[in-house]
Amino acid sequence: MPAITLPEYAKGVEDQKVRAIIELFPESVDFMGVIPFMSAPSGSYRYMEEGALPDNVGFRALNEGPSAGYGLMLDKVEKTFPMAGNLDVDRRLIARQGMDAKSRQERMQAKKFASVWAQTTFFGDNQANSREYTGVKPRLKSVGGSTDGSNYRSRILANSASSGGAALSLAQLDRAIDLVENPNAIIMPLAIKGRFPAAQRNTQIGGFINVQADEFGKEQVSYRGIRIYTGYGVGPFGEFLPFNEVAVGGGSAVTTSIYVMRFSEDGVCALEQQPMEVHDYGLLEDGFTHRTNVEHDVGLMICDPFSALRLSSITNAPIAA
Repeated sequence: MPAITLPEYAKGVEDQKVRAIIELFPESVDFMGVIPFMSAPSGSYRYMEEGALPDNVGFRALNEGPSAGYGLMLDKVEKTFPMAGNLDVDRRLIARQGMDAKSRQERMQAKKFASVWAQTTFFGDNQANSREYTGVKPRLKSVGGSTDGSNYRSRILANSASSGGAALSLAQLDRAIDLVENPNAIIMPLAIKGRFPAAQRNTQIGGFINVQADEFGKEQVSYRGIRIYTGYGVGPFGEFLPFNEVAVGGGSAVTTSIYVMRFSEDGVCALEQQPMEVHDYGLLEDGFTHRTNVEHDVGLMICDPFSALRLSSITNAPIAA
């Protein structure tokens, strides 16, 4: 079964109420609407990852046979983990305010569910919590301690090697983009995205920045043609990518990271045992509680190690060239 995004799946849901609830999730977390979900029917997904290319290609002399060899493939398995929540609404509240009271509670439930999913997708750690999958950040590691881009296999690139980090350098962002194969998404803090319009107005650094409104009037920011996402914005959950990391060069925990990704079936994608389930159980046997259950058996896969990179050591300051 091919991968499908949540908005695409929602279009095929016949129950209008269930469809409306599912559509709330990508509204709460922007990249939740673009990451594809691959089917893992048994709760696990086995795939092969390229390890090393064959070393059997080269020039040969006449009457000399070609070299023989083979590539290294790594057998990988990813699992899904059930996320669930029961939303209970007192029937007295519905009697006082109508069914709109329940709808408001369901919107709040969707925001919470989506925020937990986003946090786990980037920061989850199965070693620390066996109930959740491991997220993007723990998976992206440096190779041999390299964070300067000299080792292309390293999946961490330092924006600055200085103590305390530095303002986002577009030169380093360019390098990060070039170290990812066919990227189609940049995930960054809302505070950094908010500095792009000012950088666009600076003719010395703003040539590849595009700020425009979509068909719904919502602002979209892209850099080098790659859409920028921020997870969720200002709200009760705080900023999605806070400035609480220690820079590569040390110092106080005042920096953050930007992630350059390729969301695709052969890149970074989510896994699901089956599509998101929403059940409205109505009034329970207790006689005073209306219940709505949301459950999604999900996981994460980075099929291609070159489909994601973390640009670290970024401070909340005006963007530099």
